[in-house]
Amino acid sequence: MSSTTDIYRYHSPLYCMKHNFIKMLILILFSIFPMHLSAEGHMPIIAYMGIPYDKTTEENFKIFSECGFNVSLYIYPSLEQMKKACYIADKYGIKILGHCNETHNNPEKAAAIMRDVPGFFGYVLQDEPSADEIKKRQYEIELLKKADNTHYFYLNLHPYYTDWILKYTKTKTYQEYLEAASVTSCQQISFDYYPITKKGIRDGWYNNIEMVRQQSLKIHKPFWGFVLSVPHADYPQPTIESLRLQVYSNLAYGAQAIQYFTYWTPPAERINDYHNGPIDQNGNKTKTYYLVQQMNQELKVIAKLFYGAKVLSVHHLGGELPKGTTRLTRMPINLSSLKVVSSKGAIISQLEKNGHRYLAIVNKNHEDTIKVLIKPLNDTPRHLTKVLKEEPMKDCYSISAGDILLFRLK
Repeated sequence: MSSTTDIYRYHSPLYCMKHNFIKMLILILFSIFPMHLSAEGHMPIIAYMGIPYDKTTEENFKIFSECGFNVSLYIYPSLEQMKKACYIADKYGIKILGHCNETHNNPEKAAAIMRDVPGFFGYVLQDEPSADEIKKRQYEIELLKKADNTHYFYLNLHPYYTDWILKYTKTKTYQEYLEAASVTSCQQISFDYYPITKKGIRDGWYNNIEMVRQQSLKIHKPFWGFVLSVPHADYPQPTIESLRLQVYSNLAYGAQAIQYFTYWTPPAERINDYHNGPIDQNGNKTKTYYLVQQMNQELKVIAKLFYGAKVLSVHHLGGELPKGTTRLTRMPINLSSLKVVSSKGAIISQLEKNGHRYLAIVNKNHEDTIKVLIKPLNDTPRHLTKVLKEEPMKDCYSISAGDILLFRLK
């Protein structure tokens, strides 16, 4: 993540049982299962650098909710300010993923307070830690867990652009870095990778997602992906097509949360020149706000299919095969043929949910439409619209730039 995220770096008996048995039972269940957005069946849509602590107003949370977010990530100067944000956020169905001085300086006491605060989602430990720092953060997590094991613990990992990143991870390989993060008590693997630059799409993007997905499967923890929503440095102004490509690629690989960097525009820096995030530095909506709002409206519907689903396989078809990926060689169930007509190809994801098998095809080109030629083997497969409505299949489809095409196969 960019250097402004230093502000997010670590710089930096059960609930009183005096009412009835039901409350006691609920608390026991909370101690076993984190009961937040995941238990409510909603995919977390997280704004990294959400609403600043000094902008904690009902109006700002209303605008935040209207943009389609349900989790705001921010660092607070004090526990009281974080609690205040939680209470206001809760009124709008929003959760706070946060950090404050007390959660570091006196974690057990802070956690004993935060565990019962409505609107609280979890504890931010550090952004882009090294392997050594991960071990230190795990010690802090254990202290927090003594008082609160019902909320999320959050570390966000470095991406793997090339081996130069290893000087920051302090590991010999990126796989070693993933394994260091895997032994923590974090309930997920979170990593940021921003693939779309002014020069084109980074070559290693899908390789990085593949590595994270495989580690996620190995340790039975979901992974959370990122989308870039603030132009800076070599990163261009987002378009609906570039947002779709990032969101739908992450979903196709099995991401169980989508995070945006950022919601509130960070202070401009000489190198990064942050500008035109969804909310500008003065608190005003920008054109990016409306693009992200549109994307989140789509995401909230399609997430009903992907959230909690088991992604069985991810392959690529058509175009040049990205490093670290595999080409589709075996026809999906109940299909007789599948062809992608495109120079850049598509992601072919097969997933399972509620006893049904689904197929997702993502256009890897965020600048042009691709064509998909598809034939069913029988009458079982159905086309799914983006509002998840079933309809009869055709033998030819166009997928808009960066967009997704869905089918129920059985």
